Amino acid sequence: MVGIVVFLLVLALGELLALILNYQNNFFLRQYVSDNFALTVEMTAGLLLVAAGVSYLVSLRMASTQPSVGARVPMFGRVGSFVGRRWKLIIIFWILLFVASLPLSLQLSKVVTSNTSGGQSSTSESEKAANLLAQEFPQPKANTSAIILLQEGNASDDSTKEFTLRLEQRFLVPGQLNSVENVTSIYSVFRAFLTGCYIGSGSSPPAAAVQANQTLWSKTFTQILATLSSCQIPVPLVQGVLQNFISPDKTVMLVLVEFSKSPGSFASASNDPIVKNVITMRNIISELKSQYGGPSQTYVTGDLATSADSSLASDRDLSLIEPVTVGAILILSGLFFFAIATPFVPLTIVGMALIITEGGLYLMGKYIIPIQDTTTTFLFTIMLGVGTDYSIFLMARYREERVEGRDKAAAVQTSVTWSGESIATSATTVIIAFGAMTISSFTLLQSIGVGLGFGVLIALLVSLTLIPSFILIAGDRIFWPRSGKRFENYAVKARKKRSERPGYFRRAASFSVRRPALVLGLTVLISIPAIYISLTGSTSYDFTAGLTHTESVDGLAVLEKSFGAGQIGPTQVLVQFSGTILVDGNLTKFAQASLETLSQSIGNLSNVKMVTGPTRPNGVLVNATNMRTLTSLDRLAILGDIGKDNRTALVTVLFVDEPFTQRSLDTVSHIRSLVRTLRALEPSLAQDTILVGGASASTLDFSSETVGQFNTMRILTVSAIFLVLLVVLGSYPLAITGILSIGLSITWAYAATLLFFNNVLQSGVLFIIPLVLFLLLYGIGMDYNIFILTRIREEAQKGKETRQAVVDAVDRTGGIITALALILAGALGSLLLSSNRLLEGFGFAIALAVVLDAMVVRTYLVPAIMSMLGQRAWWGPNRLRRVRFDKKNETQSANP
Repeated sequence: MVGIVVFLLVLALGELLALILNYQNNFFLRQYVSDNFALTVEMTAGLLLVAAGVSYLVSLRMASTQPSVGARVPMFGRVGSFVGRRWKLIIIFWILLFVASLPLSLQLSKVVTSNTSGGQSSTSESEKAANLLAQEFPQPKANTSAIILLQEGNASDDSTKEFTLRLEQRFLVPGQLNSVENVTSIYSVFRAFLTGCYIGSGSSPPAAAVQANQTLWSKTFTQILATLSSCQIPVPLVQGVLQNFISPDKTVMLVLVEFSKSPGSFASASNDPIVKNVITMRNIISELKSQYGGPSQTYVTGDLATSADSSLASDRDLSLIEPVTVGAILILSGLFFFAIATPFVPLTIVGMALIITEGGLYLMGKYIIPIQDTTTTFLFTIMLGVGTDYSIFLMARYREERVEGRDKAAAVQTSVTWSGESIATSATTVIIAFGAMTISSFTLLQSIGVGLGFGVLIALLVSLTLIPSFILIAGDRIFWPRSGKRFENYAVKARKKRSERPGYFRRAASFSVRRPALVLGLTVLISIPAIYISLTGSTSYDFTAGLTHTESVDGLAVLEKSFGAGQIGPTQVLVQFSGTILVDGNLTKFAQASLETLSQSIGNLSNVKMVTGPTRPNGVLVNATNMRTLTSLDRLAILGDIGKDNRTALVTVLFVDEPFTQRSLDTVSHIRSLVRTLRALEPSLAQDTILVGGASASTLDFSSETVGQFNTMRILTVSAIFLVLLVVLGSYPLAITGILSIGLSITWAYAATLLFFNNVLQSGVLFIIPLVLFLLLYGIGMDYNIFILTRIREEAQKGKETRQAVVDAVDRTGGIITALALILAGALGSLLLSSNRLLEGFGFAIALAVVLDAMVVRTYLVPAIMSMLGQRAWWGPNRLRRVRFDKKNETQSANP
């Protein structure tokens, strides 16, 4: 037992140390590990070997110091003894840590960010394309910007014009917006044209500016266009401006607000002045509309607005999720114990653990890594759910021992001895699963891995030390009003009821033990369609769409509909030739032929709306080898698509669909395949560098990279958890049963999630949900398997036959495990109240999987498998075997 405990502690601490070191100034290491599977396996295997070696040596050392007569004291028995002797010191320690952590936790919001970007590998094609684009086509631009959409029946009418001009004035008032640099609308462009026109007519620059502004205010949109025409402003130039700022159906006008500074690393709507600008702009728009009227609909959107809405939604989510989670825990735990005081004990103590965890996360966020706002929302539900589970599991075992007639000290000792090992094993598997997330290059997953792994460790330590210490003070009063004489009467009735009539869980386990083939057959029958749905179900790649019912997301939908889906995120194809392609101001014939072959081939794809580039400045083929025959606008457009080195050409591709649909991602794959084919067939392109980048390409590369990393995470997680189960249970079949049974729960829950979100809510399932779901459930969902399997082992160690041990274990733990599952499901199910589709998906899937695992897999499937295995269930490495058989009479004996 000592070796097992040391193994778990070394492994858990090693995982957490790896989480921290994985962030501290070593992105290269994280990148190298994620790109080198063999190294990752070796590192994990090394950690496991170190843990196993240390545990083995400690076990030998402890064995040599044990008395030769009598059974060894289990390690968690020693923990129980320590708590019994030092409970006052333990309570003082946690109170002091809580007091020290409280002011830090109140500052956590200062190091929380809503920005989930970053982390994509620099070796991806889209990232290389982005770097080449920035290098060869540098353009002066603001650090960040917001897009304002004005929607009206006729966006060029006088009321919309006056609203736009007033909006420009208010935004540019000093002190109104933080670090505002420029406000660009169709009227600001017209103002520049008119000012130049009046200066050309002899007016001074200040007078020309005043005259241009008067023209904008006094004339209608049509009259302004006529004035521009009289100033001999080229019609194509004016038409190009109109296309950029007013939708083809004339119902939407676009205004761009640029800022000289970018949001900080921990930007949120509550603490970052740049993100706060979004709220200020919306307030100004509301004031102007109330005073002067204006467009029927206005939207502040873009990346900056999306970050602000994400931050605001996170705050709203917590305000809804927190009371629902707390209420669910109070009600469900109160019903299980049939007591008023009991639910407040784990909730209060786990609440202390949450504050301590948040204090630690503040220090991590300030000095080591950024903490995502999604992590803090997740942390609350996971800590309360998992921490409450651990605490109640131990308290229920204490109540069970008290019902059996043991005194308070002995009941606490037994509870920590047997429940402690189950809780520690469960927490270790959770930390392993969260720890695996840190090898991802996605910053959101890295933050979740560190934050939740640290939180689970704190919850474990609190459950093993502070909860039993509190029980030693309060005794049976924690079950008030069922305390004192009432508790004694309850204990008598409980013993009598158990002996007279078997409960539901005993009957269920007995049925599964008698009819294992039937149970396994039904399991296969249910699993076949679930596996099919899981493998064929569609997922979404649009993270922005996950922020449902926000102004920024609604604005992006209007922008997409009005200006074209492909305009939001065009795809760029960069071709870098070996030599110069611009000679005497003309495109070389070689470059003309090569680029047009590429452009024409891309243009023939079904999802491509338009292709522009040096040979197609406006989407129509021109002869760029003789620039003199082209208009000045065409010449400017062609030169704008040629890089500084005169070797790099930019071909821009607009899709029919918006950039994050599966069809658009497939189109990127088709373009890359087309490029490879052309390079093989066209000698002119064979030696050139051709890169495909843009929004769709970045999403595709991120998806491919993430899926590859998750495949590594899956293997590492399953392998590590299998080894933990093998060490704790001492059985190959039981470890495999734990792995496979939770896999079934994941499959069933994911299939139901696809059906519910795709067909009922019609909101889609983000592609990352099944990937993260696997890791989360192999950690969290393993709890109940561990609880039941360790209890079966405990009953078998008492000398019971395997099937009898199974029935007794399910009977004794059925109520508590089901209650724990409902509590955790209630806590995680509260995530369905979130406005973030990512959290909604996690909440639904994890809650359903937990309930299925506890009420179906653990109650029916595990007993059926154990019945089929019989004595073979305890086969394992000789050193680790916990239950042995006498070959002569086939009776079981415990391995001390």
